[in-house]
Amino acid sequence: MRRQVWVATLALIGLPGGAVIADEPAAKPARPSLPAGSIPDDELGKDLEGNKVRVSDYHGKVVIVSFWASWCGPCMKELPVLANVVKQVGPDHLQVIAINYRDEYEPYKYVLKVLKDYPIVFLRRDPNSNTAKRYRVKGIPRMIIIGRDGKVAADHTGYGEGMIPVLVEELNTLLAQKI
Repeated sequence: MRRQVWVATLALIGLPGGAVIADEPAAKPARPSLPAGSIPDDELGKDLEGNKVRVSDYHGKVVIVSFWASWCGPCMKELPVLANVVKQVGPDHLQVIAINYRDEYEPYKYVLKVLKDYPIVFLRRDPNSNTAKRYRVKGIPRMIIIGRDGKVAADHTGYGEGMIPVLVEELNTLLAQKI
């Protein structure tokens, strides 16, 4: 487990071969909409094959729910970093679920084509933002980290490079925990 913690740290900061979350200064992070310890809405949407995806499907793993869009520069840098973390830590311990936020169909489709081999569960486009509304998304990038117990551990909106130490600490803590 100790190896996983260090690997997650290196993957998040972009070593080796990763990217950083954002290279512009982050705006002041927004207050979390989902308080730590709360139970998130279980229904996330459908994956690209049409299967329902629920938070409870991944009980026992750390889950990162990431709201993204093709027009969001930090989001496009974040997805490869998260994919690298999953590759390093292992899909038995960490699952990333990427939910598109207010993208037009063609850019959404293009990003999926480019990122098709990433170890991330991409959900079908949600043109009415139903999941975003249930998760009270007001801006992106938005990352909700859910612990192995199915409860919200952290909720971040509008973060950048300055948040990397906090994200590393949160992931390391959660990955080290047993159910």
